[in-house]
Amino acid sequence: MEQFLNEISVNTKGEGFIDITSNINNWIKEKNIIQGILVISTKHTSCSLIINENADPRVLEDLSNYMKSIVPERSFKPINGKGDIQEYLHSEEGVDDMPAHIRTTLTSTNLSLSINNSRLDLGTWQAIYLWEHRYSRNIRKINLHSICEAEKTINSCSKDNLSSVMVKTNASKLNKIVMSNQNQTESFQNDSLNTNLDLLVDRIHDIASLQEELE
Repeated sequence: MEQFLNEISVNTKGEGFIDITSNINNWIKEKNIIQGILVISTKHTSCSLIINENADPRVLEDLSNYMKSIVPERSFKPINGKGDIQEYLHSEEGVDDMPAHIRTTLTSTNLSLSINNSRLDLGTWQAIYLWEHRYSRNIRKINLHSICEAEKTINSCSKDNLSSVMVKTNASKLNKIVMSNQNQTESFQNDSLNTNLDLLVDRIHDIASLQEELE
């Protein structure tokens, strides 16, 4: 099993929704993750993460309007309609600030999802949204932590592209190590520096264990 822990940034343009599904799927592919669990978290208290409809934008519009109706600006009344209007105590950062904190509390700041076949395991009509609750532009930090099975880069190399790996890791040196492991005692001449790809493919696991020595 492997673990990956990274942070991505999302630029928001004020209150609203940003579909971050493709951002996360791209990150999964970059890390060569095949299958596992992914925890997605925001590092803020005035935006949230949700999973919802990815087809009809009116769904998101209705969500926004409903949230504004139950968490108004400046002040609020008890839900049952009885009692006095109360103003927010925390109001120094603007009329949208305290409502943003409440809306974040009513939704979520983290999600846990499965990864399957190098993609988030979502339904056909599902997407992950960063829900910005502030009116101003912001740069939001999202934490991605995956415990997973990841494909090793060296294991994914075929015969056709193995030569490019050899260039990066000094092909002649690799060849000498492989030949040494085979207990071959003949001396190396200049013309023996050409890499025997078939031999390297057969012994690729030995090479991988010596990777640190080659760097």
